[in-house]
Amino acid sequence: MNKYRLVVARSARKDIDKLDGVTKNRIAKKLDYFLKQDDPLLFARQLISSSIGTFRFRIGHYRILFDVHDETLEVVSIKHRKDVYKK
Repeated sequence: MNKYRLVVARSARKDIDKLDGVTKNRIAKKLDYFLKQDDPLLFARQLISSSIGTFRFRIGHYRILFDVHDETLEVVSIKHRKDVYKK
C-alpha cells in the first residue's frame, strides 16, 4: 500500500494537457514508481526557492515540482527543464 497520496493541482493539469502522449505516459509511470517506494522523497531534491514548490522530481528533461502536506504529494507544476525555473 502506498504511504503517500498524489494530488495534482489545476495548474499542473494544464501543464499535462500541453504534453505529447509519450511524455505523459513516461511521467505517469515514473510518478507511480516513486509513489510505490517506501520513501519517494529519496528520489526528490529540495528546492532552494519554495515559492515555486518545495521539492522536485527529475523525469528526463521534465521537472515535477511538488509540495508535501502530511502524507500527500501535491504536484504544482510539470515543465521542461529550460522553462521550469523561469518566472
